[in-house]
Amino acid sequence: MRCIIYIITLTFLLGAPAVHAESFDDLLEKLKQHPQIQQYAAQVEQYEELSRGEMGLPDPMVFFEQQDYRLRSDMGRGGGDRMLGFSQQIPRWSVREASAGRMIAESRKTLLLKDYAYSTMKARLIATLANLQKVNDQSRVLEEQEKLLKTQKRSLESRVAANRSEVSAISMTEAELAEIKIMLAELEEEKHGIKEMLINLLGEVPDVEMPKVQMQAWKREPENTYMVAIADADVAIATKDKTIREAEFGPNFEIRASAGRMGDGSEGGSLMLGMSIPIWAAENQEPKLRAAKAGISAAELGSDVAKRDVIEMLSHKTKQITTSEEKIKLLNRKETLLKETSDAALREYEAGKTSFSDVLNIRKDMFSIQSQAIAEQANHIALIADFNRFIMKENRHE
Repeated sequence: MRCIIYIITLTFLLGAPAVHAESFDDLLEKLKQHPQIQQYAAQVEQYEELSRGEMGLPDPMVFFEQQDYRLRSDMGRGGGDRMLGFSQQIPRWSVREASAGRMIAESRKTLLLKDYAYSTMKARLIATLANLQKVNDQSRVLEEQEKLLKTQKRSLESRVAANRSEVSAISMTEAELAEIKIMLAELEEEKHGIKEMLINLLGEVPDVEMPKVQMQAWKREPENTYMVAIADADVAIATKDKTIREAEFGPNFEIRASAGRMGDGSEGGSLMLGMSIPIWAAENQEPKLRAAKAGISAAELGSDVAKRDVIEMLSHKTKQITTSEEKIKLLNRKETLLKETSDAALREYEAGKTSFSDVLNIRKDMFSIQSQAIAEQANHIALIADFNRFIMKENRHE
């Protein structure tokens, strides 16, 4: 019987589908479904549909017309013309084409905003995962430091019993233990906020390995950044506005046709072709055209401002990243030196040349440096992710 159960269990385990850990790429796919990203996607579709609608004609109007030119009297019968017809306004093709082009320009800008939003959310996700790793690692370091302080407390208590130490040293150790509990509570609070942020981004708290993040190459080329591309899209939209205003100087057309029975019993019809005349252009179209030209100048200046700003910002972020790298190297070097000092102090303690408190104090300094290095590593990852989010997708090698 046991053999049969073993075979059934083994068969079930072998036949069960393998459970694959969620990868970072899986998280990015979930990130694309975030409402903010989908909102931009819906707006892109909105502008594309609007561009198609701009090319259409307005609805025609069907009308019934009764005309009676005679004065009615008691001796005569009512008469007059009865006509049934329709009218169709035909806005200029160039105006419709320019308006559709503006909607396409809006769609392209919105697509850039969508990509930029996704890039920003990806950077936020990486920074959040790095902070989660930081909190877990710092909590581990604090727990090790807590164990060390408890060891120190027991050592001090034994020395107090032998009249070789003061009670104040134990009180100081207890104060340090209380401080560690406070720091652990603060880390737990920070961890809760990080988890809520991950739920906001992904709908869950993932259990994934932190991805490697490399700084994207950038040679002070502002055109390769989202900020400048979006500003240039505003220039394109302003240019389309100018095209629309120029097209409005031409005439619009209207066709009107009707047919019916005349008052004398005969049948007839009429056809009318109308054309607008821009006699009020000086008060209507020309100010709008001047405004459109001013809009282009404003957009071009905005693009120049964006280029200056992005060069300043990314140059400074580059310096921040290199400074962070140097800090990590120095902290690691300091930790190594403290490790060597701790080993030497431990040997001296074993030889009876120093007290155990000296060894513990050095170990506590090591924990402090480890915690700083952990925090700086998370900061370094966040800085790189924040730098990368400005570089346009087509210029990346992901």
